[in-house]
Amino acid sequence: MRSVIAAGLTLAALIAGFNAAASAADLPARPVVRAPAPVVALFNWTGFYIGGHVGGAWGNKDWVAVGGTTHIDHDLDGFIGGGQIGFNYQVGAWVFGAEFDATWGDLKGSSLCANPTFTCSTKVEWFGTATGRIGYSWDRVLLYAKGGAAWAHDKYHTFRASPASEGNGSETRFGWTVGGGIEYAFWNAWSAKIEYAYMDFGTETVTIVNNVFGASDSDIKQRLQAVKFGINYRFGGGGPVVARY
Repeated sequence: MRSVIAAGLTLAALIAGFNAAASAADLPARPVVRAPAPVVALFNWTGFYIGGHVGGAWGNKDWVAVGGTTHIDHDLDGFIGGGQIGFNYQVGAWVFGAEFDATWGDLKGSSLCANPTFTCSTKVEWFGTATGRIGYSWDRVLLYAKGGAAWAHDKYHTFRASPASEGNGSETRFGWTVGGGIEYAFWNAWSAKIEYAYMDFGTETVTIVNNVFGASDSDIKQRLQAVKFGINYRFGGGGPVVARY
């Protein structure tokens, strides 16, 4: 009798366990809860900035006397230094902006004039640009291109030692520029950059007044190139741009 009762209890326990397992199998699977995507704060390039730069520049002058066929040309180069002011606006990783810079220098070059008894020399005292900029940023690194208007102030001098004679002329000329660079935000609102610029001023007629022979005109073509090392301080910039990954 006891064995019959034990067998019945065992059978009842097996049936109850089978029913519980079947009920568990019918339950819906638990949803997988994913962790929220991490939020990464990137450097914010938006804002006004001001800064300074130093570097070197070089170029070429091509002179042709008006009404003549003989031309002379000479290269010029020298150190430069100046300042810049601008504004950036960041949309995602893209950075759009505008910049004005003014550069003072002592770029000089000379060669024999068409009349080889004279020496013709050029000095570029300053130049400036007003440009638009577009760039792409990787957090604190910004790679950019720029282009716009350029202008330069030049002085011209002709000289002959014997018999003594000299002439002088000057002009401010306008042209265009293209270039680009890379900028790195190294600390809070401070950034450093290296930049290349090409400037083309076309051909302009320049009057040179000689103390013996009077005034004469020359068509002078000018192209300049410059490499600048600069530092900028950004007002209100440097804070994070929130991006999700």
